[in-house]
Amino acid sequence: MHKHIITLLCTLGMAISAPVMAKLKLRPDAPAQYVVKNGDTLWSISGKYLYSPWQWPQLWGSNRAQIQNPQKIYPGQVLSLRYVDGQPRLGFDNNGGIPTIKLQPKVRNISSGYGINTVDVDFYRIFMQHPQVIDKEQTRKAPRLIGGPESRIMYTTGDRVYADRQLDSGRYLVYRIEKDITDPDTHKNLGQLVRFSGEVATLAEHNSALAERSPSDAASLPKDEYYTRLHPLVKLPTQTAQPMVVTNAASELNKGDYLLKITDEHDSFQMMPHAPSTQVKGKIVSVMDGIQEVGTYQTITLNLGSNDGVDKGTVVSLYKKSHQLKGNIPDASKGSRSVLKYLSIPAEEVGLALIYRVSDKMSSALIINASHSVKVGDLVMNPGHDLDDVTQDLRHVPNSPRDVH
Repeated sequence: MHKHIITLLCTLGMAISAPVMAKLKLRPDAPAQYVVKNGDTLWSISGKYLYSPWQWPQLWGSNRAQIQNPQKIYPGQVLSLRYVDGQPRLGFDNNGGIPTIKLQPKVRNISSGYGINTVDVDFYRIFMQHPQVIDKEQTRKAPRLIGGPESRIMYTTGDRVYADRQLDSGRYLVYRIEKDITDPDTHKNLGQLVRFSGEVATLAEHNSALAERSPSDAASLPKDEYYTRLHPLVKLPTQTAQPMVVTNAASELNKGDYLLKITDEHDSFQMMPHAPSTQVKGKIVSVMDGIQEVGTYQTITLNLGSNDGVDKGTVVSLYKKSHQLKGNIPDASKGSRSVLKYLSIPAEEVGLALIYRVSDKMSSALIINASHSVKVGDLVMNPGHDLDDVTQDLRHVPNSPRDVH
């Protein structure tokens, strides 16, 4: 495991300073053919060919749809490097067939399939343990847990619980709100940070009360309501709670928690790393668990979302903002006296982050390389900017004879 991480970091380290939309630059030792091995990732394979692994879609002929899911690359497949109109292109040899692999008896993670991962990271663990972004409107409309066994307010794996309305059959993530996020510059609400605590699944049932309501009741009530009587003279509009079972609990599930339907069953954490499709500029607005600084393989929240042109798999660079340095520099010509100087330190590119979850205005990203720790307020931009083309916070102002020096 440590060897894989070191290899990935070495590859990423070489990628830090590549230009954002530059022509593909192949590594001199790029293999003409490569046989995919167990343990390979999309990022590590790309690093065998490119100094900038996020340019992988260009290496595949700018056709992300052809290989949108990394699980379509399997151990045993042969990748061949060719040139089309003078440009390097990587593709499958032997028609890209999936080789037959003899499987030895062992415990397997069924959700991961047998293809390769994007990077050597357990995204599901990160997703369940770190706060994630979600739209406020989505939470407002979300179903909620309203009860469980023996009037308890906390639930765990195996418990039968109930949602506050009838739901489509399937699996649901359970979450609670951690905090609202506002943009540091505009001060507008961006959305919410939420923490996922587990999964629940619907249980099949026949809603006989709803099926037996009269035509007149059906015409006057919402589609999921019927009347019940508390008294011969009083009848109340009523819904049937959805019975569910807790299938996985990363932490305790509480009465009142929200539910989010799982719609991306097979590749929710599979993505193709790629550069942003447009110029982007944002900031880190939150870091994992509210600590001051974070590093490699930790989650950050960005004020960039689908409205800004980023999507799942987008790779962005992290920059330390420019700042002013005040220093006393010894002057040998003046004995022990020092010269006071103000120096402007330009912005510095310090890492790469892979976006793995996106809402309209925010995104969750995983730091996949960092030469320094990063914190809230650090800049987020396209990979490969030079020091001088990042907007400076400190501007030149004309000198005035009245200014105090």
